[in-house]
Amino acid sequence: MAFQTSEAELAKKIRAGNIEKVYYFYGKDTAAVQSFTERLVTKLAGKDETSLDLYKLDGRKLSVRELWECCNMLPCFSEKVVVTVNDPDCDSLSKDDMAYLKETIGDLPESTVLIFYVTGIDIYKGRNNITAANNELKNACGKVGDVYEFAYKTPEELSKVIVSRVKKLGGVINGENSAYLAEKCLCEQAAVNSEISKLTAYADGREITKDDIDLLCARRLEADVFKLAGLILKRNADAAFNMVSDLYDMQTSTQIIIATLARSFLDIYRAKAAMPAGKGAEDIAKDFEYAKNRTFVIRHAFNDCRGVSEQRIRRCITSIAKADMQSKQMRTDDRILLERCITEMLEK
Repeated sequence: MAFQTSEAELAKKIRAGNIEKVYYFYGKDTAAVQSFTERLVTKLAGKDETSLDLYKLDGRKLSVRELWECCNMLPCFSEKVVVTVNDPDCDSLSKDDMAYLKETIGDLPESTVLIFYVTGIDIYKGRNNITAANNELKNACGKVGDVYEFAYKTPEELSKVIVSRVKKLGGVINGENSAYLAEKCLCEQAAVNSEISKLTAYADGREITKDDIDLLCARRLEADVFKLAGLILKRNADAAFNMVSDLYDMQTSTQIIIATLARSFLDIYRAKAAMPAGKGAEDIAKDFEYAKNRTFVIRHAFNDCRGVSEQRIRRCITSIAKADMQSKQMRTDDRILLERCITEMLEK
């Protein structure tokens, strides 16, 4: 049974042609799932998606009989038959279909490679672990092949990937700005890949700067609202209200802004409470089960809460809670309500 976590190890095995009979790719970083699936398929079947040795199945409408038939085809022009199943919806399979699927996986011909990959359905259902049915498929794949969970990277991990990809496109970016780009995209690789293309084209060979990133990259609600929380604590009223205007220009509702602001202030309160206890960002991330792509907010929270009393942070959270309750009682989206809340927090 091979349950792997290292993308570098997987890439090395694919390059070396060390191919397993079955793969199960899943995880929160769906861009990485897609990328490695395409890399593996290209290695086995070439770049021609119309290859007679490549069978692509939609897992949300999966027929286990059709899957068996594809897996038992003989190769025509390649050494291997490659069968991919995107988004296998195991929760909708009957007990008999699941048993048949597991039997197919366990009895594959030597000339077949079967790849399950999840990019468009939620197999976590709001929990930290995947559902029981999907876990059953994962375990079946792990008995005869490789299972990889692609979790979000930290800004530091993704920074190295960004520097490398920008270089391949003929551009230049330093470590600090690449980490900033990762944070701005909340470490979502699909978003990062899109922004890299724009930035390298815009910079046209010169080094990509922080100003370039701020100018060209799409705004992300959570990143903007966390910045808003910092501005409020610093009592920078002009910048705070300018940020609110930007959020409304993005067609963001009052309730969503308030909810995200509450989350940001809870991050800051946790950091403030951790300081006298001698705890750091890693402790908070572990205790409160932060996803890897959000751990950087704790580091920023430590900076934002310095010089601010715990009582003031509590009062701000109280103001947000009051605004949240009032916003849910109103029939219209009241911007005045949010601005009044921010004014209270600036004055406290």
